Amino acid sequence: MLRLTFLASLLALAACVWKPDPPPELPTDEEIFDSNPMVIQAKKMQKLSPSQDVIMTCRYLLFKVPLNYTNARDYCDVLEWPLTDSGSGIGLATVQNSNENNDIKTLIRMAFGIKFNNNSPYEYGNWVFIGLTKRYDNDRKLAKKEKGDWNASHWFYEDRSMARFNNFRKDMPDQQQKGNKKKGYEYQNVVQINKKGYWDDTFASKALPFACQYCGKYIVLSKHVTWNKAQEHCEDVGLVFATVESKQENQELLFAAELALGDTLYGRRFNNSNWVWIGEKEQMDPEDGTGNGVWTHYDNSPLPYQQHGTRNCSQTTGSELKENKASLPSLEKTENGMTASPSRNDPFACMCKERACKFA
Repeated sequence: MLRLTFLASLLALAACVWKPDPPPELPTDEEIFDSNPMVIQAKKMQKLSPSQDVIMTCRYLLFKVPLNYTNARDYCDVLEWPLTDSGSGIGLATVQNSNENNDIKTLIRMAFGIKFNNNSPYEYGNWVFIGLTKRYDNDRKLAKKEKGDWNASHWFYEDRSMARFNNFRKDMPDQQQKGNKKKGYEYQNVVQINKKGYWDDTFASKALPFACQYCGKYIVLSKHVTWNKAQEHCEDVGLVFATVESKQENQELLFAAELALGDTLYGRRFNNSNWVWIGEKEQMDPEDGTGNGVWTHYDNSPLPYQQHGTRNCSQTTGSELKENKASLPSLEKTENGMTASPSRNDPFACMCKERACKFA
């Protein structure tokens, strides 16, 4: 898995005048299928994800580190979601309806705050790249009367699907140009979305935060809280406390934890940034208050899977997931669990009530 610090090094790459890929010969079947919109309260979520470089909803990931379009696309393409064996990355975000557009808007507000600075509308934090580019009629300066015209057959996503939806601002797209005859011209052929949900075409050489597809089950939040508070916070923002039903789901949660929290702090195994709360608990003996060895989900439903390590304490009620994030060659080494006092303060994992989308 690429580390977030690697993103900064991409900015140093030399760039020539960018041109979008040619259109695909034929649009292919979509890889992403819509589901119900996920309602997440952006203002509350922002307070639960302090200092995170990666923000997630049930459908998308947002990377705060600004990259130009090509580097953003390449970064999303190397992120391999653990529940697909396609060998391809998850890709830059596709936005094909108003629900998905609202999700992107929520994501930006979670990352950079609710307020839109109208005095500096193009400042950092107001816009993100999505994976939409203009593939036809994209290398000329538009006449004034052509600005704002939208022809869906000219625009394609990186997954080769044709655009079926847009929410461009008035008189956009306008396909402005920059450069000169000697060095070449660059035209506005890629799309950015702002925290109000409006679209604009922009230059691919511009560095912006960017959104990738996710379709994940888990959302990891960096605020350090107790086990009981973690459950309350998840429910307060329209999610549920994370549960893990299988080794496959444990792997998916590790992927989310790695994105949200960064690398494991080696040599400091029990540092609380190396662990996240999940919604498992040990049943307590009603007579002496000690644990009886029977573990359930936070709602007392049966627990079909657990991955506890060797440290077990009889008077603990919370369960944490170890996320050893620097390497994933051995799942057994990276998915250890630990029981801990519920009063300990840790990051925590919430769960989407249902997947917002899925990979085919």
